[in-house]
Amino acid sequence: RANDDNNGGYRLRPLVISKIESKEGVDNFAEILKESDGIMVARGDLGVEIPYSHVFREQKRMVEMCNAVGKPVIVATQMLDSMQRNPRPTRAEVTDVGTAVLDGTDAVMLSGETAAGKYPIESINAMATVVTQADLINDSKRDLAWDAELHSELSGADQELNAVAHAACRTALRMNVKMILTITMSGRCAKAVARHRPTVPVLAFCKDAQVGRRLSLHRGVYPIILRSTLDPFCKNTRLGDLRAEAVRTAKELGYLKKGDRIITVDRSVGKDHDKHAYSHNMRVMTVCETSFDEF
Repeated sequence: RANDDNNGGYRLRPLVISKIESKEGVDNFAEILKESDGIMVARGDLGVEIPYSHVFREQKRMVEMCNAVGKPVIVATQMLDSMQRNPRPTRAEVTDVGTAVLDGTDAVMLSGETAAGKYPIESINAMATVVTQADLINDSKRDLAWDAELHSELSGADQELNAVAHAACRTALRMNVKMILTITMSGRCAKAVARHRPTVPVLAFCKDAQVGRRLSLHRGVYPIILRSTLDPFCKNTRLGDLRAEAVRTAKELGYLKKGDRIITVDRSVGKDHDKHAYSHNMRVMTVCETSFDEF
């Protein structure tokens, strides 16, 4: 995924988003998912390769499997197909888009509607409206169940991060938190939080634009490039300073105001006198006018 380069930053390989559009892809989906960074469910060609009555079943199964391992999934093709010719979608198309969101897809995708249709802007607006309404239902029914099987398959460090991320999402649900902030250089912290489908937005502060673009695929994650003179790769940089910088940036952008309760999730490097290499941290705090020194 992300490897240290000579400058102390991250060198990222291209993501592999596997497009499932054939019976062979459906039959071998578990193996494909394991080797992929994300999945696209291409229903158009899939409806030709397998019986059309099976398409919705396989779509739901693939979305659930992607959700279980925290990998982004895109549902695509013919979502608002009639809007290539008409300015309004059919009721069936609206239900299709909304159901995909309720099932847990990270992204829904237009194709011919915007590439060759007569109403590309109307198509985008229609889809955004339906997704917004579906998300309201999703957030109201969230239970944030613990996936013990997934947790057991993670490495030791990832288990720690997974537990902290799950705790952050449960705390956000119960404490009327405005949003979750992550300081993430590789994207790992933000992905761990997104895996648990939090009911509040996740602001992912990173230094690398490429990392930010990748995080935008995950549901509810809003990547922000942290324009700071602080070097997150330097061992002498205080993580508290980066948190304060992230909160200040979020306030300037209008995401936060005084009195908002937030949660921060991040990973800190152990100092020479510590007895650990890394620690995974969750903090609950209320935004004030000045700095974190008042807490």
